[in-house]
Amino acid sequence: MNSVAITIGHLSGAITTSFDDPQTRASLGTLQQLCHSGEKLSHGGDFVLKNELHTANGTIPVAIKVFKRQSWWKDRYDKKNKSKAERSYLAACYLQSQHIGTPQPVAWLERWDNNRLIESYYICRFEAAPSLREVMAEILWDKRDNQPLMEVLLHLAPALRTMHDAGFMHGDMGNQNILLPHTDDGKWLAPQWIDLNRSKIFPAPLGNKERAKDLARLAIPGAYMKIFKMIYSHHQLPEPELDKLEQKLREQFWRHRRNSKWRHPIRHWKNKRKSSGRSLYPEPKDIWLWDEKTAQPMISLGRKEKHQYRNTGYVLSMVWQGLCALPGIYLRYRKLLQESYRQPRSMQQRIGIALHPHPDYMATELRLLQELGNPPVFVRFYHHETDEDWNRGIALVEQLHTQNIPVMIGLLQDRRAVLEPDSWAGFLNKIIRQLGDKVTHIEVTHATNRVKWGVWSSTEYLQLMRPALELKQEFPHLQLTGPACIDFEYLPVIAALNALPGDFRFTALSHFLYVDRRGAPENKQGYFSTLEKSAMIRALAQWSKHTEDRVIISEVNWPVKNTHIWSPIGCPYETPNWRRIQPGENDEDYASYMLRFLAITLCSGHVEQVFWWRLSAHGYGLVDDQNQFTPRPAFYALAHFLTLLGNATFTNKLPTNECVYILEFSKEGQQILMGWTTQTTPQQLPLAATPLAIYNAYGETVTDSMLTSSPKYFIVG
Repeated sequence: MNSVAITIGHLSGAITTSFDDPQTRASLGTLQQLCHSGEKLSHGGDFVLKNELHTANGTIPVAIKVFKRQSWWKDRYDKKNKSKAERSYLAACYLQSQHIGTPQPVAWLERWDNNRLIESYYICRFEAAPSLREVMAEILWDKRDNQPLMEVLLHLAPALRTMHDAGFMHGDMGNQNILLPHTDDGKWLAPQWIDLNRSKIFPAPLGNKERAKDLARLAIPGAYMKIFKMIYSHHQLPEPELDKLEQKLREQFWRHRRNSKWRHPIRHWKNKRKSSGRSLYPEPKDIWLWDEKTAQPMISLGRKEKHQYRNTGYVLSMVWQGLCALPGIYLRYRKLLQESYRQPRSMQQRIGIALHPHPDYMATELRLLQELGNPPVFVRFYHHETDEDWNRGIALVEQLHTQNIPVMIGLLQDRRAVLEPDSWAGFLNKIIRQLGDKVTHIEVTHATNRVKWGVWSSTEYLQLMRPALELKQEFPHLQLTGPACIDFEYLPVIAALNALPGDFRFTALSHFLYVDRRGAPENKQGYFSTLEKSAMIRALAQWSKHTEDRVIISEVNWPVKNTHIWSPIGCPYETPNWRRIQPGENDEDYASYMLRFLAITLCSGHVEQVFWWRLSAHGYGLVDDQNQFTPRPAFYALAHFLTLLGNATFTNKLPTNECVYILEFSKEGQQILMGWTTQTTPQQLPLAATPLAIYNAYGETVTDSMLTSSPKYFIVG
């Protein structure tokens, strides 16, 4: 940008030509008065004021950066290398010339006396925009939602990349030095970089070291910082050198910041006295961000951050409890495994489906539920939602109750449920008192073995359970289930059960059993497939004195392929590897795996009931809610399964080789076989008699009796 050297009174410096007019010069001549009457925007030695400047084009708001007096050796350095005010001005002019966002520079002015810098000012247009610090604070404290944070990262990272590619290193890129202006309707405008006096300009795009120095100062939760760096790297994995340097410099910088209270105790004490109310950001372990696309909280912290806050005593105690419980559980497990498929079992009301009590969903989902034959329903209530949301859920449960449809409900915590126990207790009281006599079971808490759900130890789990235990004493008929942990991680289940008071028993042990979200239910994790894992969790229920001998799988699904950030394993950002391999299952495999999972868990006798999560969801549901609620093949497969076998009785598993499954059912005097193979090549049906009828997984009549990965049904008598 073109500049003109100016001297105004005892101050000298430069002014941009677009502001070089008599009115502006006259207004700058009153700079000291402007500073005395201005609104202070920041505090400290160097501070910023807001005031108005009269120009030839009218009065404009300006920000005035006032630089403090400094030591003689810093003055000596600035005399040789330009003052902070001049460096700020030149940096802003450079960014403007490169069409990179920064408030429009007006002038810099300063006064030297005998090689000592007495006064120093940088003046630019005032940008009425929140800083990244303020935006982050609002998201982490108030919105607590993944989407606005991802919008910020997707907006900011490319802008930062453009700045670095232009050869500009900020040098002090804290969240407070990035402004994020937006339109009245909330659309983000170009980020504005401020506080530029530590910047450096290079004749070529920055090297990895300079890039890493800027990136390391951003205060973004670790898991999201990993995403930020991929967006910054043009949605590719960052260069290994850049990634390594950034992590190293981040650790150094933030360790230095944490130690400032010991290096500057008086300043720390003064700042603490000035601060009132909540801290700038929540503690890392208290960060909790919801993602509506996948109906789950996001992983916010990086691995190192999680380890920093993880309770080592709890982990060691959990391992010890598991070792002590192992002999008793293992003996029961071996016995149960031998008894698999040995007992007849009614299939009546064994399979349920989760509904979403949202006004855009309820009418359609109730119609789809009827098409499935009105099986049992699971409804979730979330602590982070509003009274209006809870009341809709209550109304849905009451409606289903009047239709004699069995309903199980889940009461899900967030981090504030732990931090604000009165709020959590009020939530439980509201839901349980209104619905306790209208539901079959109440599942209290959710996936407490995942810190993203806000629980870091069994002590916190017990704290969440106490209001429910008190209600159980008041209403003995309540059928509580839990501890609702997720995946093949039974140590946290043992620790959670052991934390409960001695006289309390769950009606059933509820669990989320995801066997292999990238493969078939017969796939083994070590020695354990769906069958072995089901037997193990049942053995655990038999072993514990805090639950009856019943297991309910209250959540299971497979992620659908090509659903991107709506997939539970693809959110909130598709990494380059995920974009390449597109994890998840296609519609046909999803349907096949679902039927096979239901048959194995229920017919083996180890699981009492299974609820599919959920009816409508783009990334994992039986129905695609982003495509006008179009049913997927799995919906029709489940509908046929329930029609044909929903009121049948499982009687036997026919002896076959290990890759072939044939389950026998009886229904109204009729013999029905359900068969499939885990092999990719079709297998011969090991049956001498010719079936009376053959149906594929979706209820269509077929003539081919060969077994495939998609189950078939054979009417044989």
